Amino acid sequence: MLWFDALVQLNIEKTNRSGHLSRLKSLTFRIGGPVMKKCLPIVVLLLTGCAADPEKLNSVAVEEAARLPKPTKAFATFADYELKPFVLSPAVTEDADKVVEAKILEEHISEKLLPLFDMWSRADPAERSGKLIVQPELVSIRIVSGGARFWVGAFAGDSNIDLDLKISEEEGGEVIAAPRIQRDADAMAGGWSIGKSDDNLHDYIAFITREYFETNY
Repeated sequence: MLWFDALVQLNIEKTNRSGHLSRLKSLTFRIGGPVMKKCLPIVVLLLTGCAADPEKLNSVAVEEAARLPKPTKAFATFADYELKPFVLSPAVTEDADKVVEAKILEEHISEKLLPLFDMWSRADPAERSGKLIVQPELVSIRIVSGGARFWVGAFAGDSNIDLDLKISEEEGGEVIAAPRIQRDADAMAGGWSIGKSDDNLHDYIAFITREYFETNY
């Protein structure tokens, strides 16, 4: 009887602003058993097939952003834009793991919005004035880890993110939009992907956020 042992390492990566890949997490485990050599390509396909590609991210972002309430004033009417640091709810700050995930989400949001705001600020200032203030408020976040997915699969439950955006004028403080961006990662999908669909949540929220601003510019 043929036995084959394989050491599999999952690397969760992201692309930084300079276009280089940086590793966020890695998970290593051993697979062994009769004729496992034949099954390994199938395992690898399952693990890699759940990664969110840009086309899907953009498609979901367009659909979800269209459902959000529109601002009372177009973003193009402002001359400057500021993204404030995240405000975390007590439900987030009381859990160290959630604070870590919140920081990852904040980085994803910043990578999407800051270049956009910089480009808008350098546009023709004619008929534009004032500063737009964007205050993200993270209501809740739950990201099931790859380790938990590997050991208990779908029984670890769903991952989810609930983010409020308070968008206001600096002068006078009038709130012109307050969209709530929510998304879940199905427990079953998370189980099959060993946590990859869970980690994709950060990307989905960031893409939806950017699409909302672009759509309402």
